[in-house]
Amino acid sequence: MNMNLDDEEKKLLSGLVNVSDIHTTFDDVIAPPDVRDSLVALTTLSLQHPRAFSYGVLARERIHGALLYGPPGTGKTLMAKALAKGSGANMLEISAASINDMWVGNSEKNVRAVFSLARKMSPMVVFLDEADSLLGSRARQPNRGGYRETINQFLREWDGLTNSINTQQIFILVSTNRPQDMDEAVLRRLPRRILVDLPLKDSRLAILQSLLRDEALDDSVSLDKLATDTELYSGSDLKNLAVAAAMEAAKEELAAKNNHTGPDPYTFPEKRVLTKRHFDKAVKDITASISEDMQSLKALRKFDEQYGDARRKKKKSHIGFEVVPSVVSSETARVRTR
Repeated sequence: MNMNLDDEEKKLLSGLVNVSDIHTTFDDVIAPPDVRDSLVALTTLSLQHPRAFSYGVLARERIHGALLYGPPGTGKTLMAKALAKGSGANMLEISAASINDMWVGNSEKNVRAVFSLARKMSPMVVFLDEADSLLGSRARQPNRGGYRETINQFLREWDGLTNSINTQQIFILVSTNRPQDMDEAVLRRLPRRILVDLPLKDSRLAILQSLLRDEALDDSVSLDKLATDTELYSGSDLKNLAVAAAMEAAKEELAAKNNHTGPDPYTFPEKRVLTKRHFDKAVKDITASISEDMQSLKALRKFDEQYGDARRKKKKSHIGFEVVPSVVSSETARVRTR
């Protein structure tokens, strides 16, 4: 890399993903059009056409970041990579572990390095994963001066994004499973808040079809029924389920080889065949991860009602906007943007 980097910037390079090394596109992301359209409008336009944001109302009211929130395993990181790829931007993945340092003042230096590295390597999508652990409410940490200073430094750097070309081509994408724990000043700088919810049945079916596209399925397998039976499963849960089913089939093949007593050597079939039995076992072993923490899901629904489109829809329901109830069933889940 032919550029002058200081020690703090060099430490962040492990989280740097060059755009040429990103192979994820929105074709790989199964999400409602609402999510794609919102994210593409927010990032791709500003990163690919920065001059449009150098004057007028787009310069004065430019949005430098967005909040992705939702249950774990719903594809927020995948979306961030697809965004970076689609906009031709590099991606810098940041977490609390990348920033926090036991020595006084070093965390603030690391924050400054995030923004200086982003300027040097723009266009850049800075992706802050599990941001509540880095940018959580300062009011809940009244006796941690270093924690407060780290957030203050982040806010100063964020506010320092000016209208120069290099800073116009920086977008801060913040991801969290617990938006209700985020610092209020951080949320104010994230006027666009996008709920990435649990997939509905049609999306679950599409995810299963994508995961199993190279597998041979027995006629006893109904992916449509499997999608129905996996309510509250995240995309990550469905991936684990598909892997578990394939593993069951592979174990049966190995057992058949070990138990083979015929005169000829055992030959594995060209492709394993996944049956209903394999998926039934997988469903027993792989449950919806959110079911272990229903209170978090309720808290997400409450945050969405208070700060997302659900709040505005309730106010405007008399002109035809649907009122989305705060319920746990994934079949009423929506992806909303504010």
